[in-house]
Amino acid sequence: MGSNVIEISDAVRGSGSHAQIQNVTVSHAKLTKLEEVLSRYGSLSAEAVMRLANVKAKRVALKKNYKLYSLCQGKAEVFVVRQGWLNLCHSSNNRGEDICNVYMPGDIVGLRESFFNNHDITLLAMQDCQLDKVTVDDIHKVFAEDSDVKKAIVSYIMVNDNVAIERLRSCTHLKAEERVAHFLLEICARCNFNGIIDSSEFYFPVTQEIMGELLGITNVHVSRCMTALEQKKLIRKSRTTIRLLEPSLLAEITGFDKGLIYSHVDLL
Repeated sequence: MGSNVIEISDAVRGSGSHAQIQNVTVSHAKLTKLEEVLSRYGSLSAEAVMRLANVKAKRVALKKNYKLYSLCQGKAEVFVVRQGWLNLCHSSNNRGEDICNVYMPGDIVGLRESFFNNHDITLLAMQDCQLDKVTVDDIHKVFAEDSDVKKAIVSYIMVNDNVAIERLRSCTHLKAEERVAHFLLEICARCNFNGIIDSSEFYFPVTQEIMGELLGITNVHVSRCMTALEQKKLIRKSRTTIRLLEPSLLAEITGFDKGLIYSHVDLL
């Protein structure tokens, strides 16, 4: 984790509301907009799409290993991840900042938290990121007035809660090696759903330290588990990517079921 700290006012530079970002590692070919993200989680009318497209947003550039403190009159701000991967952290009086999730292009950070008072969050960039900071009052207004948008937002929050529930289940019921395999299956499923990939190979900037914190094991143990999975020819890893060689077998071993995360989306 980096020691550099910047706030939104420091991150946003350039002409008007658009920040200049250089040397961004692009892991998603299409720059995703708010309405495009939510349309994957529920059917949106043409009017709903237009209303979401008109929600005010400001481009934010967040450099690798930098932190961004999200403070918005006691409510978390909302960010659409257009490029790059980052972590969501919550502050703890006893432990500092706890990493609680990983976000990738096509995700929305802070959406659930924005509906709670005094729920500030911190974003930590794993690589150079390009975000759209969405005006909370605007998106809450559309949420209240448009039933399609409300269903899509609730669906998005349900998916993220489902991810957290399934990850918790893996941490309480599976051995360390199986936890790591379950996490890789989760990331692969999310990448596929977000349209980043259409295979079992995906870009993976998540460090062993981050994985360890999310899965409740040490980074050394994560390394051993990754090596064991590779030696068993279940995965192939490089410096920047992971390929799941036997995804069906991994799902059988870990009990991972993509439907437990996304099946409700088809019903909306």
